[in-house]
Amino acid sequence: MTDPWKTSLGQHMWKHIWIHGFVIGVGVVLIGVLAWFFITGPPWSSTPNKVETASPVQAPLVQASPGGGKPAGHPAAPQVPVDPAAHLKSQLAQVLAGIKAANQKKDLSQLISHYSPNFPQLQQRTQQISKGWKIYDYPKMDFDITEVRLLPDQTAVARVTWEVEARHTGTLKNQNISKTYLISFVKESGQWRIKALDKAQ
Repeated sequence: MTDPWKTSLGQHMWKHIWIHGFVIGVGVVLIGVLAWFFITGPPWSSTPNKVETASPVQAPLVQASPGGGKPAGHPAAPQVPVDPAAHLKSQLAQVLAGIKAANQKKDLSQLISHYSPNFPQLQQRTQQISKGWKIYDYPKMDFDITEVRLLPDQTAVARVTWEVEARHTGTLKNQNISKTYLISFVKESGQWRIKALDKAQ
């Protein structure tokens, strides 16, 4: 009777050891899996690879803007206003356009703002212009600038031809006037103004 009891006891011990061994093994495997999980990340961490594959799609868009900057470099290049005389001519034309607008609106303060305070006999000239406005309207005034020259001391000279249509306020008759002047300009406080005016030969 002792042999069967020993064998059953031995089997029971082996079963107990095997169960403990199995539990410990499973625990070790789980710990290993968890350790691997935390070290390498979750198995679905392949999604960042998808994001990384999408990033090259965005990279060309970012790179396209510097590429687009090259065409922007062409208009931004200061090679368009190559001729300084043309640039000066456009600045002087703005002064004459202001004179034209002041004459057509008969705005004396606007007109005077385009003349230098050092213009010879400025007060007499403005009085003559004011008297002329009482007699004539100027529905059409055109000017043509030629022979622009930049001189020292922030001065410039231009040959200007005015083509003016003057309408008498009483008779309403029109008169076409063409006059050419040599106009001296001076730059004061960053703005061009008329310094002197002489009739051209």
